[in-house]
Amino acid sequence: MKIIGQRERFGSHLGLERIELICEALGNPQDDLRIIHVAGTNGKGSVSAFLSSVLVESGFKVGLFTSPHLVSYGERFRIDGECANMHDLNRIVKETEEIIQKVEKKHPQIGNVTEFELATAVAFLYFRQQEVDLVLLETGLGGRLDSTNVVLPIMSIITTIDYDHVDRLGSTIAEIAYEKGGIIKEKVPVISGVRSTEAVDVLKKIAKERIAPWFSTQDVPWNAKGWNLSGGQLVFPPLGTVRIGLLGTHQLENAAVALLAIKELRSLGLTIPVEAIYEGMSKISWSGRLEVVSEKPLILLDGSHNYQGIDALTKNLIHLQEYYGLGKFTFLFGMLKEKNIDLLKPLLPLAKNFIFTAADSGRLPAMEPEVLRDYVVANGGKAVACDDVSTALKQAKGDSPLCVCGSLYLVGAVKRILHF
Repeated sequence: MKIIGQRERFGSHLGLERIELICEALGNPQDDLRIIHVAGTNGKGSVSAFLSSVLVESGFKVGLFTSPHLVSYGERFRIDGECANMHDLNRIVKETEEIIQKVEKKHPQIGNVTEFELATAVAFLYFRQQEVDLVLLETGLGGRLDSTNVVLPIMSIITTIDYDHVDRLGSTIAEIAYEKGGIIKEKVPVISGVRSTEAVDVLKKIAKERIAPWFSTQDVPWNAKGWNLSGGQLVFPPLGTVRIGLLGTHQLENAAVALLAIKELRSLGLTIPVEAIYEGMSKISWSGRLEVVSEKPLILLDGSHNYQGIDALTKNLIHLQEYYGLGKFTFLFGMLKEKNIDLLKPLLPLAKNFIFTAADSGRLPAMEPEVLRDYVVANGGKAVACDDVSTALKQAKGDSPLCVCGSLYLVGAVKRILHF
């Protein structure tokens, strides 16, 4: 995606003026789509994938827009679970770029359009041209000023609220919740998986002001029944036991959010058979989220890259150690320079050793492997630094269970090497 890559250098700057002008020049394709808008610190992609799987099983043609991608840029634009046709996508990217250049020339005061704004506009055009029935639209960063927030959806979903991107979204949970809650629209139902009382209070206030019906998993008597490498189960009324194809306690929580959304979509008049719910929830696959690429020895890929994600990963790895009698893990780890190095701390007690590396992350610089190594060594752990991901993976492989984590960019690089 050469044209997309050229816009990476313009970085990320929040605001809706540029995307509004672009959409207007394109004929506002977003207005022709039935959209479910999804925001949250973690879980956006998984909840969207659950919903896509169930809706496809129900006979709908479903578009799914997520970010970032792991291996191919086409992963960001899916229809019925399949990556975009690259010929069609390249054609739309070229058309959109030509329009964007005209908008930039006509309105120089708006600054350069970003890569994500281009991708968002492409998604709207692609899904309209493909005549999808529904679009699951994941925010890129925040919500209120995110470029996806030019839509009037049929439903808004907020999965979780925690600390991430504090330089742009705010340094408190309340401030972050306010930014995420920006996707709540007038009289459009809101589905919440948020647990923090502070965040819930902010979101409920926004929903009340906008007369948006509020539905929360905290108000549903659902129960997690556990999980292993074969998948998980939860009890969700009135469906009873529902099996899911994703691993981890956090995915049971994401599944509950998706099931609550499905319940309300049915209330809105969508025909979603019970059989499609069971089938879709169990058949789901979502790469790079506690993904097993080998069982003997165990190799896991997980894109956790913030405090909430690493905390969930740590608890899930402890569960696997206890369930299967595993020893300590080797971690192949890389992270972005903008992140706090203390993200590593919860993993230290589980680690036999760390192999640190830096994956290509486009416009965002990676943290130097040597800095990560020195942090672990200073905390009494074993670690080596390796600049090349392929070499690092060779060093990391062995008899110990291996977990690749810290960055979706690193997970994507490893998947390309392993051809998964």
